Amino acid sequence: MTATNAAAITAAAPTTVPLNRTEAGLLQAAAADGGRLTRPAAMKPATHARLLGRFLRDGLVIAPAEAGGPHRLTPAGYRAIGLAPPKPPRAAKVVAGAPAATPTDPAGTAISSKKAQVLALLKREQGATLSELTAATGWLPHTTRAALSRIRTGGQALLKAARPDAATAYRIPAPVTPVPAPPRARKPRRTPAAEAAGATPAAA
Repeated sequence: MTATNAAAITAAAPTTVPLNRTEAGLLQAAAADGGRLTRPAAMKPATHARLLGRFLRDGLVIAPAEAGGPHRLTPAGYRAIGLAPPKPPRAAKVVAGAPAATPTDPAGTAISSKKAQVLALLKREQGATLSELTAATGWLPHTTRAALSRIRTGGQALLKAARPDAATAYRIPAPVTPVPAPPRARKPRRTPAAEAAGATPAAA
């Protein structure tokens, strides 16, 4: 066996996460759909929510980046069903003479930054759990906790709450937009003619 074949077998080897037939079927259907995890029509919503909570806790799926979007398989999710995770797309080649991306370029480093990924997940309405953050960044749990601490000590408000599936989620609250005060009513200006009319006694 060559080193290449051994590496391929290792990459496709399942993880130690135990799965029953229903759980494995959900993950296999997601892998066949580009990693998107959707609820089968025959499955009850409560059952799907329970399984989804288990997948999130085990780091097999990651919550959607936008509200209402599908959950997606993580590399651990692919390996749990004996599949090798898909390779990320290659970075675009830099054309000679093209300006390099700068920190101020929104299409440059801001998208590839892991810190930007963490902040984007935390700013969602449902926030992000520790397992979702580690799955998105590839960091170890203690590294992810340290990043959360740096965000909090940097002056950013960071809320912590339990989800319906008992998973603890962290969330950056949306900024509160101050409501402008209503304009004060201006009193009508009194002209000499109006004052004279008010001072004229009524005719007998």
